[in-house]
Amino acid sequence: MASLVVFKIKKAGSSSWLNLPTPITMKPALNALDNSKSGRDNNKGNMFRDKIAEKLKYSVEMPDGLTNKEVAAISQILMETQFTAFVPDIKSGTFKEKSFYCSTVEPEIERIYSSTYWTYKSWSFSAVEM
Repeated sequence: MASLVVFKIKKAGSSSWLNLPTPITMKPALNALDNSKSGRDNNKGNMFRDKIAEKLKYSVEMPDGLTNKEVAAISQILMETQFTAFVPDIKSGTFKEKSFYCSTVEPEIERIYSSTYWTYKSWSFSAVEM
């Protein structure tokens, strides 16, 4: 039986997906963005909210043992201005394509075998919906 791909990414505008190895953890968060005019009514003291959008954020932890070539391929896509990901959407309960950005990738080298081959320890990144 083939394993389920739970997170795949591609450069914006590309048709070629990169299936990520099954993450050790994948933690989605749904964030509400409020209008800057939201706050407290000074006359009555009531709070009011003007929610203008909801955005997803995923914290993804990659497994131990990825090679330098695997991490390079993943990092090249993550560090684009934006990338597309096919991810489980916590609000709809389905998988969806969404645009994200990632600001930091910090993999830790586990072991260097040669000048052309090394492996990484488990590492994580955050993908924030555009």
